[in-house]
Amino acid sequence: MNDAVDALMATTRLLVGIATHALEDLGMSLPQFRLLLVLDDLGPSAGTVAAHRLGTAPSSVTRLGDQLEASGHLTRRRDPANRSVVVLEPTAAGRAVVATVLARRRDALAELVGRLPAAQRDALTAALSALRDAAGADHGTGPVELMTP
Repeated sequence: MNDAVDALMATTRLLVGIATHALEDLGMSLPQFRLLLVLDDLGPSAGTVAAHRLGTAPSSVTRLGDQLEASGHLTRRRDPANRSVVVLEPTAAGRAVVATVLARRRDALAELVGRLPAAQRDALTAALSALRDAAGADHGTGPVELMTP
């Protein structure tokens, strides 16, 4: 069991490296990207909803929103139904960043998996599917994880 845990820990480091590498040259941090990814998934949303999905404080989303608005990746507006609610929405530039980063991640993973013989790819697919199923609904069900389906 320890070997499997150690292998997963090493794989986690690999996946984080791929995730951060996909952001290179885009002038964006991983937390900023995660907010855009959440909003891309949810659509226009209150900052508190985004904070909940990210598992962070609303004040953190406010700071990230400030940065993303200044860079032209996000807009903020008042909710007409409740003026105390601020709605966040990615701009076209923000949605383009999400699409670019996810494509880069997919390409990097496809290249990496393509190095494996077919039998190992099949075994990897089965093992990762079993791991995802074992995690159940409590893990990785939102857009916060490093990859989206």
